[in-house]
Amino acid sequence: MWNQIFDGYCPECKLNGEDVPMRLNANDFFESEKTGLQIAISFPGVQAAVLNFRGKGNFRKTVNYAHDVENGELLSPQIKDRFPYCGEELFGNEDEFKIYVQELK
Repeated sequence: MWNQIFDGYCPECKLNGEDVPMRLNANDFFESEKTGLQIAISFPGVQAAVLNFRGKGNFRKTVNYAHDVENGELLSPQIKDRFPYCGEELFGNEDEFKIYVQELK
């Protein structure tokens, strides 16, 4: 079940009832090992931006998982091209999130 709070697992995969880890990639984003969905922690403990493009599986050699350091950030869509990647907008509900991820590059 999808949740607006980032718990370190892929929120897209949660739509299918799966807990898929998100791993730190070479660009310092957490990336789903299954779907390539990327999340940037914009404000630790407050907000995380779901990036508008998928990763390519270029993970760091040192393995770091988001669920080991999660702080319960609220998920936001990416609206800026630079850090912090988000503004004050949050996903209002699961349907908004579904539409957003369906349109990812």
